[in-house]
Amino acid sequence: MALLMGLTGSLHCAGMCGPIVWVMPFGMMSGFKKWLGIALYHIARVSVYAGMAIVLHSFRHLFQPQWQQYVSIALGVILLLVGFVSFIPSNSIKLSLPWAGFVKKQLGRFIGNPSLFSLTMAGLLNGLLPCGLEYMALSSTVTAPSATQAAILMYAFGAGTVPMMVGITLLKNKAGFLRFGHVRKLVPAMMFVFGALFVMRGMNLGIPYLSPKVTVEHNEVKASCCHK
Repeated sequence: MALLMGLTGSLHCAGMCGPIVWVMPFGMMSGFKKWLGIALYHIARVSVYAGMAIVLHSFRHLFQPQWQQYVSIALGVILLLVGFVSFIPSNSIKLSLPWAGFVKKQLGRFIGNPSLFSLTMAGLLNGLLPCGLEYMALSSTVTAPSATQAAILMYAFGAGTVPMMVGITLLKNKAGFLRFGHVRKLVPAMMFVFGALFVMRGMNLGIPYLSPKVTVEHNEVKASCCHK
């Protein structure tokens, strides 16, 4: 599911982070160095997601397993609300997290430098930029059995975003439709889909894969995902 969220959510990435990728100096590089630079950029970005998952998972003891369904429903409702708010003109509602300005300022120091170190640092900083979809994926890591599995979950999510991001890097001159915000218009629909999915999963309907039957035994979550 994390991989699927990354793949479908990459439309959101293209609309929000596409402009950053476009100004990255990949075009100033060629051959193996160019591909290595692209790889380091995205590995660094996704590794930040995994690092956040490990940190969040360390607070797992603060969450009771019985809360998992309610958290899923709450996240679904939030996604549905975010999808609704996306229809409101952007200049009427502006949300920003405290560290966003600092991260953007630091990102500007590396974004035009074609060195491999700068590309890696830019990837790390990009991973720190506020992203609602990323935070939704992070929320699911709380229920992972171990910190390692929580990190793997976010690596899977990040891997799902890579094809789109690499694609718009390679097709920079042919992907002009992204410049006009066409992809961003799909974000509300995507949010509605994931919101409905999260709500359905939390309702414990016993539907294989979509809404598995969840019970708590010995303070651990047991789910029947694909059979009775």
